[in-house]
Amino acid sequence: MSSCDNEANGLQPEEKRRRVDAAQTGSGSDRCDVILRSEWSEPAVRSRLRAEFEAASPYPHAVMRPFLDHAGFCAVREELQKLDATEKETDLFRFFQTSDIAPRGEKGVGSLAALTRLFGSLEFRELCAEITQCGELTDRVDLSSQVYPRGSHLLCHDDVIGTRKVSFILYLTDPEEDWAPEEGGGLELYPSAPGAPRGTPHVEPSKELLPFANSLAFFVVEPGVSFHAVREVRGARARVSLQGWLHAPSLEQTKAFEDRGLATLQQLLANPPRISLEAPKESLTSEGNEQKGLSKEDVAILGRWIAAEYLSADQLEAVAERFVDSSYAVLKHFLRADLAERISAALADADASDGFQANVEDCPAPAYRIGANDGWELIGPPHLRRHLRYRSASSGDGDRGGAATAPAPGEGSGSSSSGAAIQESSPHQRLGMALQEVKSLFQHPAFGRWLQACVPLEPHGQGRLEIRRFRPGLDYTVAARAEASKEDCAELDATLAFVGMQEGAEEAWNSEEVGGFESYLAADEDKVESVETQEVYRGGDADGPLVNIPAAFNQLSLVMRDDQTLRFVK
Repeated sequence: MSSCDNEANGLQPEEKRRRVDAAQTGSGSDRCDVILRSEWSEPAVRSRLRAEFEAASPYPHAVMRPFLDHAGFCAVREELQKLDATEKETDLFRFFQTSDIAPRGEKGVGSLAALTRLFGSLEFRELCAEITQCGELTDRVDLSSQVYPRGSHLLCHDDVIGTRKVSFILYLTDPEEDWAPEEGGGLELYPSAPGAPRGTPHVEPSKELLPFANSLAFFVVEPGVSFHAVREVRGARARVSLQGWLHAPSLEQTKAFEDRGLATLQQLLANPPRISLEAPKESLTSEGNEQKGLSKEDVAILGRWIAAEYLSADQLEAVAERFVDSSYAVLKHFLRADLAERISAALADADASDGFQANVEDCPAPAYRIGANDGWELIGPPHLRRHLRYRSASSGDGDRGGAATAPAPGEGSGSSSSGAAIQESSPHQRLGMALQEVKSLFQHPAFGRWLQACVPLEPHGQGRLEIRRFRPGLDYTVAARAEASKEDCAELDATLAFVGMQEGAEEAWNSEEVGGFESYLAADEDKVESVETQEVYRGGDADGPLVNIPAAFNQLSLVMRDDQTLRFVK
């Protein structure tokens, strides 16, 4: 028997049934009080809640728990289970979502209709306005339900779309047992990155609100400030919630309208993110690459790294034909077997050191800085990307391209971790050094000539290199152009991937259910800001990708794209 079937708050069974019936029928002329707990109308409670809201960090927010009357909460959960939900997935999110629930409040019956009337009521608007001091709110409310099963997530953003003014989330999770941090699914709140331009969130959150049953979290939507995310769900229980927004009368009356350009969506629309990578020591398009074809010396040099089958003229011609037909080519088993095996062993050791386990369903959510040591640094900002990047201990150079690497919230640049000696014998250092050896292949002029033999492109720009590691449940990039992207110019992406080789791994990666794939899609040409164009978050109803390339071990992908093609790593 569920706790929603038990007596609670002193209600007798007969009284409880009457309360549930009232919530389900929506009787009365706006009977919102049938499910809103009475203490939230008490002046002393509101005063305390307002103080908590103002004092909260990284930006003002508060949680009301329990928010609904127990009987009403159970009725809403029961009715919600009967609704159909559609899977939604873009570079930014993955979850199941119902259609807009708000219209149910107009003439509908049942607990969801009553709840919708509550969220659209003057009583609720006055409560939110009093606590947040946000100013005037209209009677418009957007409301939909999301279900986050294992693997679902929502990446960092600030919610600034249209006239949204107050964001609120009602959690309808399992009331039997409190949600645990190890299950993931928490609402992550991000502070501003120290020393970075305004509107840049820190690479990791400073606070996490767990989705406890019958709690309501809320905050004011503010451009470049209200950054938040939903951490990937790792446990067996689904994270179930109702997400809603209250609206301002106009765009000009939203919070900090003058800073609208700092909003996540505006940053992506007005100035699409560009991937900032490290320039090689020697350009792949140097004068030494002007010759056509591969010399015997080139073949000998490249044979130190590349499998013999990809150095034959016939194979290179076959690759070139595939590339011409599809604008991309995928080369499996690209490196020599001995080199690939060394990388595989180093990767397995690093994964084991960090506690990453394959084929383990209830693997706890990892720490944000796991693996960020011994030459590996954490890269952001998280509304554009998050992953580890390797630099050798002797590089001595700082971060390039505003990649927003930063100490943990509350730490200074002089923390003890920044001065720790790098242990070359550590699993992470061995992995970095093995990949650094492959990086030297990409930097060699002979590799540039090899690329020209594979693709019908005449390079005239400098290539860029980066060694990245994407950790499960933490890392990604959002849809972006390359930093060197130029109008009317084609670009070539050359990505060499390595993943674990455990039993069933290939099938899992190919399914794309575990992420890790690289996706290419056409850029959205509609960059006009209006209330109408912003009501659906970027990519929500977009066309499908041009191509998805699943992650695989020792696989090189060559993809040609123009300045209107974006890519991301899921």
